[in-house]
Amino acid sequence: MSETIIVRRTGQAPLRVRGTIIASNESSLNNASPSYSGSTGRAQRVEVILTASKKYVVRIEHTTQWQGEHDTDEAAVFPSAKQAVEYLAGRVPGWMLQELIKEIGEEAVAEEVE
Repeated sequence: MSETIIVRRTGQAPLRVRGTIIASNESSLNNASPSYSGSTGRAQRVEVILTASKKYVVRIEHTTQWQGEHDTDEAAVFPSAKQAVEYLAGRVPGWMLQELIKEIGEEAVAEEVE
């Protein structure tokens, strides 16, 4: 079911998205957690939204516990699931990317080999 979602972006106007969250996951800032982010004291929360017009919006909320650092939000819009996953590849831990791919659908992002 589609809903209107406001997606914050640090330093930019937010996006108003009409769509459905098709994948989400979050990491932990605690290095003893199985969902550890890979960076002590920092974590991410990710959502992938499929819009009514079949675009993919990636939302990443970065949180920190460190004094002097600020929580930030980033978002980007892509015409395909594959491009959305490529964007996430350098921004989230590998384990999280694999979980998101499962939720999006492996067939939608599979690399063609002939």
